[in-house]
Amino acid sequence: MNNLSLEMLFDLFKKNYLYLIIGLLIIIFVSASYFFYTVNVKEKIYLSQEAYENYLNELTQFDGSEFKELEMKLEELKNTYDQSIYYHLANFQQAKIYFENGQEPKAMSLMEQLNSDLEQDKSSRNFLRDISRIRLASIYIDLDRFEDAKQLLDRNFDFFNSLKLEKLGDLEKINLNNKEAENYYKLAIETSQNQTQINLLNFKLSSLASSNNE
Repeated sequence: MNNLSLEMLFDLFKKNYLYLIIGLLIIIFVSASYFFYTVNVKEKIYLSQEAYENYLNELTQFDGSEFKELEMKLEELKNTYDQSIYYHLANFQQAKIYFENGQEPKAMSLMEQLNSDLEQDKSSRNFLRDISRIRLASIYIDLDRFEDAKQLLDRNFDFFNSLKLEKLGDLEKINLNNKEAENYYKLAIETSQNQTQINLLNFKLSSLASSNNE
């Protein structure tokens, strides 16, 4: 019985050996490709970390007047690996620098691109995506683009719901809908675990009460 089974296996191999060899080669090729891909990604991440540190070093020397060197470091980081979390973090900082130094259009453009990239990212970076929504909505509000801010804030958030609610309250306050603003601020207080934010929200509630009494 054993000899018969061996003969059958041998006969099967002779008839199909070409397919078996091709299948084995495909498995080897796929395994090798995946190995080299992961090694390449890890190398890019390591290099992007170095480029991010160079960006941060340049950021410490920024005097508020010359953006060229800082932008060059950001571009180097992008060219190293534009899908790296370090590149996203640098974009957040760059947009903040732009906004704080009177470069609102640049800040908005950079945050719009960052938000667009993170909205398409299906990885585990939803916390960065939600931060980008909050930051971009804040810029829109400062530039009186209230409808654009509302569209961003109406999306489903996985993180930072208290900040989302606070911004929605700010929009209602701008539109003189004080009751709706009050509701959003109270909801934000209920969901917040940040005492600094809670204190700010209580201040905003007090300001609403004062305006209602005038």
